[in-house]
Amino acid sequence: MRIRFALIITSFLISSSAAQAEVIRLTEDGTNKRDPRFIEKGKTLVFCYDEGPDLIRMLRMDMKTRKSEPVFRDSGNRHNLEPSFSVDGKFVAFTQCTGNLTARLVIRNQESKAEAYVTHSGRGGTRSPVISPDGKQVVYAFAERGPQQLWSVDTAGKNKKQLTQCSGISNWPTFTPDGKTIVFSNSRENNYELYAMAADGSSERRLTENTIMDIRPAVSPDGSQIAFVSTRSGSYNVFVMNIDGTNDRQIVDGSAKDD
Repeated sequence: MRIRFALIITSFLISSSAAQAEVIRLTEDGTNKRDPRFIEKGKTLVFCYDEGPDLIRMLRMDMKTRKSEPVFRDSGNRHNLEPSFSVDGKFVAFTQCTGNLTARLVIRNQESKAEAYVTHSGRGGTRSPVISPDGKQVVYAFAERGPQQLWSVDTAGKNKKQLTQCSGISNWPTFTPDGKTIVFSNSRENNYELYAMAADGSSERRLTENTIMDIRPAVSPDGSQIAFVSTRSGSYNVFVMNIDGTNDRQIVDGSAKDD
């Protein structure tokens, strides 16, 4: 995911009435960037970048000075990516590569530096962790048996539960601000559509009806709208819609891949 995409999404979420979003370039070093996340009320941007051909690092950027530093000083040569921070900043959940095509979920207590590791049987890796607004639950994607499903654990890495049991690949879960609903993408229709369900995995409903890919949903702070990436216009562009899937519209238009 490019840093440009993060700023477009964030400027929309701050002002949900905006029809278009200003594009602001933050980096000039030419390296690949991904997984941007604003924390500390927008004062800090956390993102991952390719430090080398075989190493992904996680950095934090001060939005005032635009200076960056490592999130973890003790990561060694481990790939850390896809971070999600709790609202109070106490926990961060992220994917850590452990080998060729394998990865585990790490939940780190920022105060004690203690880490909980979540693994599954079979070969593969966790994807797209997100911490619930109350800081008690981590939802993520993993393909243990059959297609990739959504799972949840507590912040100690315990009480593992499978939330979805459906065909197709489920990915990119995100919570509504009240923590009652999870919005995610699934490929059961032979293309990715957006769905919503209760936080316990019940009451699933489909939000988009589209023959092209809709992915990476993000819910606005007031819970009224969803921003997402779609290829329905011929390229990867950013769209928004109401929380119930109505009134979808494109807010970024260009040939660049905003994903």
